[in-house]
Amino acid sequence: MTLLKNHHFCSKCVLPNGFLYNRLDENGVCDFCRDSSFSTSNWKKIQITNEMRECALQDWKNTIVTIQNSSKDSYDCIVGYSGGKDSTALLDMLVNELDLKVLALTIDMGLMTEVAKNNIKQTLNRLEYQNHHVLIEDATNTFSKLYKYLFLNHHSHTYALTLTICDYCSDLIHSIMVKEAIIRKIPLIILGYSSDQIKRYFYEIPEKEMRTEWIPDFIRENPFTEEDREWFLTNKDLKNASFPRIILPYHILEYDEASLIKRVTSKGLITQGHTDPVLTNCHVVKAGLMYDLYRYGGIPYALQYAESVRQEEVSKRPRTRKKWLRLYKSVGNAILTGTFAKEGIEMFLSQIGISKNDLLERIERELASDPNRDIIKENIKVLE
Repeated sequence: MTLLKNHHFCSKCVLPNGFLYNRLDENGVCDFCRDSSFSTSNWKKIQITNEMRECALQDWKNTIVTIQNSSKDSYDCIVGYSGGKDSTALLDMLVNELDLKVLALTIDMGLMTEVAKNNIKQTLNRLEYQNHHVLIEDATNTFSKLYKYLFLNHHSHTYALTLTICDYCSDLIHSIMVKEAIIRKIPLIILGYSSDQIKRYFYEIPEKEMRTEWIPDFIRENPFTEEDREWFLTNKDLKNASFPRIILPYHILEYDEASLIKRVTSKGLITQGHTDPVLTNCHVVKAGLMYDLYRYGGIPYALQYAESVRQEEVSKRPRTRKKWLRLYKSVGNAILTGTFAKEGIEMFLSQIGISKNDLLERIERELASDPNRDIIKENIKVLE
């Protein structure tokens, strides 16, 4: 208990003691910061070598040159466009710096925030790009079924619900993008994953994983229907000999959050103050964060925040840590006081037919058998 009182958060990153079985030592240093090989089911510290970065960077340069020298009769690529700062800056770069013909593709899961929607509208107007944007919103019912299934069938003591949701949701989103690329014969999909989002993929999503890992077994069971299954990659899609490449350029290009925010706001693509992921992330993520804080005593985004600190230059790490720790505490307290994305979370829970009280009761039942229960409760108290 003395250790917990003295060290609530890792002294080198921002991870809470005991959160998802990541422990602090007597110096307040977490397992991830102390041991580069340490991993859990939620996160592993990815070792990206200079050789890997240089190889990927060269591939990016070659890919762009090849596209620029090719015919412009069709779209060069699809960009997954969410209305957040990263995808907005990416779209602007591809169109205005690299002179690519881009199809901006937005997939509405039925839970986009008004800020994200307004950002999309504002950016498209500013870039005069409305005719090169496609919004797919017919899959909202399938997304709702997916979310409800995951919320009601999450029984793990070790794996956060938010990460589970993001994995399955992104697989469905990416599947829809691949299907669109196949139909339109577009050879490349570019996604604006930030430099710290490397838990599953670095720079390029392997085609083998697209074909083998994106179709969950439970999608073949009730309550999912054949119509739902059609949004995932089907046997017809898998038989297609030519899959598009999916690359994540922020993993190897210089990524500076402040510079990206300045870029999109100074150009009037996004209004100042509307770049915060808390405002643009979909409502299901916010509901997942609420669930995980009560269930596991922390916010899973802390894993990404911590990775951002570790990837920072040594001299800048203390300041970066302070920024992310302040955000973590602020979001955590807002969740506990019920002021965090209140309307969005209520909208989501209503859409999938679960009340907040019912959800909290389910969490308590799961907590009853969790060996980490005491630490979970202690970490919640720290944020109150």
